[in-house]
Amino acid sequence: MKAFHAWLVHQGLILWLALLALLLAIQNPSIELPRDIRNYVFVLDITQSMNVNDMTLDGNSASRLAFARRLLGDTIDKLPCGTRISVALFANAEVLPLFTPIEVCANYGALQDILKNLEWRMAWRGSSHLRLGLQAAAMAMAMLPEPAQMVLLTDGDEAAPLNAITKTELTALQGSSGWLLAGIGAESPSPIPKFNAKNEIIGYWSLYATKIEPSQIVNEDSVGKRDDSIASDPHEYYLSALREDYLKELAQDIGATYVRADSPEKLRAAIDQLPPAGYDSAPVALGWLFAVLAGLFVLVEHFPTRSSTKY
Repeated sequence: MKAFHAWLVHQGLILWLALLALLLAIQNPSIELPRDIRNYVFVLDITQSMNVNDMTLDGNSASRLAFARRLLGDTIDKLPCGTRISVALFANAEVLPLFTPIEVCANYGALQDILKNLEWRMAWRGSSHLRLGLQAAAMAMAMLPEPAQMVLLTDGDEAAPLNAITKTELTALQGSSGWLLAGIGAESPSPIPKFNAKNEIIGYWSLYATKIEPSQIVNEDSVGKRDDSIASDPHEYYLSALREDYLKELAQDIGATYVRADSPEKLRAAIDQLPPAGYDSAPVALGWLFAVLAGLFVLVEHFPTRSSTKY
């Protein structure tokens, strides 16, 4: 072996190999390797039941919407670079994506700023039809330029309440194994605060208001008339809680996954368990490998020769 090494050194072949490896490093060749596509559309429920203060942030009482915004911010913070995400809003029976999926690290500041400014006044109607919303989400997802998985953050509270007539069939959505329904809210029912256009609380929604769509009730600015949408006594309050059983039923109906998202860790763990949105190939540069190989050839050229001069 020593004789063979000495012959290589004598012929200068090791240095030629080092030069060849260095030239390859400069060219920086690459190979295509398969990868999972981990892209997500985070759909945020902005209907008024999400204004209920039954969550906690930093030791203080917080609304479901504020908690969901923080939850999304913490989740995005932990997503690996290369992940592409979009944020969408749910109200009435529609899901509205705010932008097509963008890379999370390059747009981190913009994404966090968007989340901080989402609020209930962005809703275009006051009603909430989750089953129709899931159908709208499927259509919105189909329009994206690349595949993505949906994560819906909601309390599951329908307004007007679901009944046998308004319960939409979701057979067409079965097989949505890449979707995640994330429940936000507490189990204990609480009244839903009603705000005016200036985001000032003026009372609480009444039972009357939930019998029809909230967007069709008497306006708060009506003069000389009682607004029956505002409860005057606690027994008139419409009480809202996390409809966990209903969300589990929805998830089962479409083959999705449900998680009670009461902590960032639980939501991230559930997202990690989702199947990839798709598969493709990505180039992996090999320049660094050839640069290391060139350095090793140079060491092999000199180090053993120095050792042999001691004997």
